[in-house]
This record gives sequence, structure tokens and C-alpha cells, in this order.
Amino acid sequence: MTPNRPAALIVEDQPFVGLVASDILRESGFETFHAFDAAAADKVLGDHPEIAVMVADADLPGSLSGLDLVRRVARERPDLQLVVTSAGKTIPPADMPVGARMLRKPYASGELRTLVAALTLLQEA
Repeated sequence: MTPNRPAALIVEDQPFVGLVASDILRESGFETFHAFDAAAADKVLGDHPEIAVMVADADLPGSLSGLDLVRRVARERPDLQLVVTSAGKTIPPADMPVGARMLRKPYASGELRTLVAALTLLQEA
């Protein structure tokens, strides 16, 4: 990791969507990591405790959905800023972990950039 550069994990099973999200965050000054499912995300988070932001698709393949991953990570890593993305469904606020934010796909690059920047500022406060 580059010193003084925040890190973000993108958990997205669609390679192109993950690549675009990574590019957006890299252009915003983040070092980015990518995982295609919850198991891979767990490994990346374990290997990189410096990750400050996780952007996860609500619907991931495998035994653990992206929303379930976000809920678990919120309990285990309350310091991590969390964004849940979804193309197909609206997730009621009561089903989201406290502090997690929802971003509907397709999102504009500015929407992701602004949301992650705001979360990063909240984390530093």
C-alpha cells in the first residue's frame, strides 16, 4: 500500500462493474482491491487491515450474499465504511447495518466518488 493513500475493497461479481468502480476510486486517490464473492472479500480484508471502505454488491454468488457480508463486516469491523450497491432491489433502511449507505446501480462515477469521499471524511472526524 502507498503511504497516506486510503484503501477500498470492491466486492462485485460483474468484472466490468468492478473494474469501473475500482477506476473511479483510484482516480479519487484510493488504492483498490477487488473480490468477486464474500469468501474472496474475507481473504482480502484479512490480508489488508488498512482497507477503510468496502463497496459491495447486495447480490453476490455463493453461500453469503453481499448484504449478509456487509452486515457481518459491520459487526466485526465497525471502523470500516460500508456501501451496498444494487441494481434490482431497494433495501429498506431497517435491513441495512447502521452507518452503511445504499447506492443504486447503475450509478454515475460522481455518485460513487462523492459518497465514498463523504464516508472517508466522516471516518476521519
